[in-house]
Amino acid sequence: MHSLHPLPTTGRSKSQRQSRFWWLRPATVLSNCSVSSRYRVLISLIRIWHPPRPSPSSPIILYLPSGLPQPTDSNSHQARKPLSGLALSAHATVIHVGYRSPRTDPYPKPIHDVLAAYDWVCQNLLPSAYASSNPPSIGVCGELAGGSLAAMLALTECQASRRGILAAALGNPIADWSSPLPFEGSDDSNVAFSRRIKRLRHQAFSKLEHHYDPFASPLLFFRTAAYELPIPAYGTLLSPPASSPSYGAETITPDLIPKRRSHRRYPPAESNLHLPTTRIDVGLTSPLREQGMEFAQLMQRSVDLYECGGRKCDMWRNGPAQRVELVEREGEGLWGEKELGEIGRWLGESLRVRREV
Repeated sequence: MHSLHPLPTTGRSKSQRQSRFWWLRPATVLSNCSVSSRYRVLISLIRIWHPPRPSPSSPIILYLPSGLPQPTDSNSHQARKPLSGLALSAHATVIHVGYRSPRTDPYPKPIHDVLAAYDWVCQNLLPSAYASSNPPSIGVCGELAGGSLAAMLALTECQASRRGILAAALGNPIADWSSPLPFEGSDDSNVAFSRRIKRLRHQAFSKLEHHYDPFASPLLFFRTAAYELPIPAYGTLLSPPASSPSYGAETITPDLIPKRRSHRRYPPAESNLHLPTTRIDVGLTSPLREQGMEFAQLMQRSVDLYECGGRKCDMWRNGPAQRVELVEREGEGLWGEKELGEIGRWLGESLRVRREV
């Protein structure tokens, strides 16, 4: 069992000297880290990338991987690459959180892992910095299932009274597991992308009603679900009888019943939560595009109604469109090395701006 405290860095290896990022500190690896604050769970793997010349006030960014197996033709997806570029572009310490895969460990286990990792960061990377007048600010980023978990963490750990999440970058987040996904376009790759996400939904939830938990579907913090399940489906396992038709490896779930959507106030009126500066990236042909666009609109609405027009809006120095930014990308819009460098620059700047407020 490794210590929970960051391990000392070692000298540069030959491969590191040959890397374009060889001057970055090597990644600290904490394997089988026991976390015993909010949840007693086992983080399978935590990797830490340090920026060059880090200081006690350098930002901290939690990176949550996609949770999906990547197709063989994905030429630069960041799940298979080191995150040194993100640390460099943001000039931040990057924490890769190896949460348990929802494909093998259904919800809420991945949620517990992410919250426990956040507790670990607060307990082990922040305390010494709190003695200074300029403690580090914290951001989070992730895409697909990792984007859903990043949104959950950002929306529930954004307390104003202490150093919570100040900025979040979400790539094609699965913001609402309870709504069906369209097969966008006629391109085979788009259909395959949608099927991969639907297959993950089948694997990630042992009960259909778990889709409706806002911690799993963070869009539901801001509105009610758009569909109801037939009453007999509640409480049953997601796997229907073997005779049910299927698309590939995914089994069709019971028919969903549309219902009228209603807005929810979030953050709650009596809470001490302030929505973080957020960037949501969506692909023009992604089956998650509509979810991402609606997520951005609802967050902007919350900022407009509950923060702007008064002291809070002046305090943050910008309005809804700046606090919650929607970026549309070509194709599926998945993050590669280039896109992650862009995300790092945006996160670094956003965290510095929010820290100055």
